[in-house]
Amino acid sequence: MNKRLVTLSIEEFGFALATLRAEDIAAGLLKPMYGELSEQHWELVLRAASHGLLSKGLILHMEDTKIEIEPEFLKMLMHFAQSRSMIRAYSDSLEQEKVLTIHKSTDNNDTYLYHLAVDQRVHLFTWTEPEEWEEELFRFYIGQHKPFIDQPTQFTITEEQWTVLTNEENHIFLDRFMDDWELPLETRELLKVWHNSFEASGRSVDNLSIINYAEDVIPLPDQALLLLHTEQGIWSMTNRDSTSESDSNIEIDQHTNSSFRKQLREWIDLFAVPVSHT
Repeated sequence: MNKRLVTLSIEEFGFALATLRAEDIAAGLLKPMYGELSEQHWELVLRAASHGLLSKGLILHMEDTKIEIEPEFLKMLMHFAQSRSMIRAYSDSLEQEKVLTIHKSTDNNDTYLYHLAVDQRVHLFTWTEPEEWEEELFRFYIGQHKPFIDQPTQFTITEEQWTVLTNEENHIFLDRFMDDWELPLETRELLKVWHNSFEASGRSVDNLSIINYAEDVIPLPDQALLLLHTEQGIWSMTNRDSTSESDSNIEIDQHTNSSFRKQLREWIDLFAVPVSHT
């Protein structure tokens, strides 16, 4: 069965949310794009958006303050506005900014809403199931590029060492720090490769996070996976739980195709009811 796919401009999305009295979410979408506009200019923007929704059949009737929204589209909007749990993927590594969020239902019925925003301007919505997410996330991060090595590699550093390496004001002399840290030879070699790629990328990384939040609370990730694209491959960086805060470790992996897919599946299972992966 074909799933309903809804495509909106950012203005249409903002107008639709405002009709549900989710003005705070609408403002969060539109103000970064338009800044501070006069009331007259906002009226023009939103009027054009309402006409776009009418032409797409997503608004069935509009008269004065009474607006009738197409039922399936209304269900999507309500799901988006009310959800308090999502998995969020962010990427700006492949020459465009993309944000993919998958929103869990608030009524525990295992319904999930897919939302993809491209360069903030285009928004796509459809219903989705956990079995589809591995391929969606893989394509989201990799695109048409195939930056994979033949054998996976991994090394671990402490959270304190990670802070030194990633401090924006601290373009370090890596060899000096590695001598102080007394790292094993294999870790030193892998860290050099990773650090050179990290600096060459402008310290720009993609990320995957799981977010659960209460109403009127700024959403913050419970868990986050950082991803670094390079010509030699894709690296992931994640904080592995430890028995005490003082010895928390950062695990850094360079992936093969299969190891990257495996890591995506692990994150999917952290968010949704674990699914069978064949």
